[in-house]
Amino acid sequence: MKKRIIISGGGIAGLTAAKLLYSMGHEIIIIEKSKQFNKSGFLVSLKSFGVEIMDELGLKSQLITESTPSEYMHWLDANGGMIRNISYKEVNRNTSQSILITRGGLHDVLYQDIRGKVEILFDTTIDHLQQDGGKVHIHLSNGASVVADMVIVSEGLRSVTRARYFPESQLEDFNLLYMGGRLMGKNSYSMGVISTYLDVDRMLSIYPISSNEIAIQCYIHTTEELSKIHANITAILKDHFKSYSTEVRHLVDRIVESGQTFVDKMGMVHAPDLFNGNIVLLGDAGYCPTALSGMGASLSIYGAKAFAHFLSQSANDISTTLLNYDRLMKPIIKKFQENARNNARSFIPRNEGDLSRFSQLFKTASEEEVSKMMTDQLVLTAEQKEFIIQ
Repeated sequence: MKKRIIISGGGIAGLTAAKLLYSMGHEIIIIEKSKQFNKSGFLVSLKSFGVEIMDELGLKSQLITESTPSEYMHWLDANGGMIRNISYKEVNRNTSQSILITRGGLHDVLYQDIRGKVEILFDTTIDHLQQDGGKVHIHLSNGASVVADMVIVSEGLRSVTRARYFPESQLEDFNLLYMGGRLMGKNSYSMGVISTYLDVDRMLSIYPISSNEIAIQCYIHTTEELSKIHANITAILKDHFKSYSTEVRHLVDRIVESGQTFVDKMGMVHAPDLFNGNIVLLGDAGYCPTALSGMGASLSIYGAKAFAHFLSQSANDISTTLLNYDRLMKPIIKKFQENARNNARSFIPRNEGDLSRFSQLFKTASEEEVSKMMTDQLVLTAEQKEFIIQ
């Protein structure tokens, strides 16, 4: 039976859900707070089942066209000394190809595919909503009202709707500052070679996007409030990398001074239930695993497909759809959030002893051990891939 479904938030999770649900014949309306979409954004790595689902949706070739070359990763110490040179081809030999792409590029591939097929209300948010008789009555910020069978909340980490209608959910401060930036201009970095510096309380990665563009991403342990970080970001970055090489310091300075940066504190979402009546949480709004899980985008895409799968099985019984989605996702969410914690301990150690031990392990491990270390955490079980609830 055809349903009217409102999707609040037109990010990666929301657009994936829109594509899947539209193809099933449902009426989809996307509500998006931005005035328009653009291709700006910083780098994400789409891996494992995320790539597989995008391939199933017929969008893999477009992703590859938009992607950034990634052949090798140089893991370096703070002085630029080589800890390990990793070949992506070798590491990923037992899993699907990973695709390094800007978040805006991934988003644009999804947007162009559904553009003109579903209604998108830009510059609009949910003012408030009420549930009555199996319907959701949504009042929008533009003054309009809509009645729907379901509302999917995919507004991202700091979702206002989640905070309002899922009062038992919590946003855990991961105590990590994240900064991403892109800089236009000639550079001498080798295309396809990503340089990542490991250090106590920080990690810095440099991504050559082209001979005329470079991206930088860093993580820094901090317990400071986000407002204070924003007020002091230039000083924070310069201070944390002041002992690095002239080349790295110069790059950090240029990106900070360009103003083309995104700064946020990372967080995890913990929601005891992923649905409240006929309102459902999807993507980062419901279960953000942080970028350190390496699977944030893939998990959003998987969640959208899982929800669509269960709705296709019980479209006339929304409560069963939501219960099955909730039961499937909870152990998967737990796995990837724990992966993020483990990765933070390994790649952003809190003291010199932990840094030395991990660097030595990383340096001396066999190719097979490194591949296992990097990819075992990226996979789902065969049952989870088929949406079978254990």
